[in-house]
Amino acid sequence: MSTDGSQTTLLRIAAFLVDALSISLLLVLPAALLSYTLAWIGGEIRVIQNVWYAALGIVIVSMLFRDGWRGRSLGKQILGLRVLTSNDKPCGYLRSFARNVSLIVPAVNLAEVVFVVAGKSRIGDRIAKTNVTEE
Repeated sequence: MSTDGSQTTLLRIAAFLVDALSISLLLVLPAALLSYTLAWIGGEIRVIQNVWYAALGIVIVSMLFRDGWRGRSLGKQILGLRVLTSNDKPCGYLRSFARNVSLIVPAVNLAEVVFVVAGKSRIGDRIAKTNVTEE
């Protein structure tokens, strides 16, 4: 485990970007293909809207629970980070939800960015009693 806080901060930011990009690509690309296909064949606007609402819902759920599997999202796994509880156990799905729900609250998510960039513990990590460490 590294003790260099600036390195961990950069890794955390990069891991978030990997997670957001991978989840978006995996969900937005199929939604776009489906909605354009529906538009091309004369599908109803309401059906096309529902495709995008479903994709958005799946993106939100994916972002909320992304750290639940072994305390590692895809981005954290690639970059060698792990979310641990105070007793050094991997973050589970409930704690993942608790630590990430603040990211969907408009004013709070900006505060989360400030905390991460400053190298401090996120509000979500404080609520879930978790911390992000390098392996």
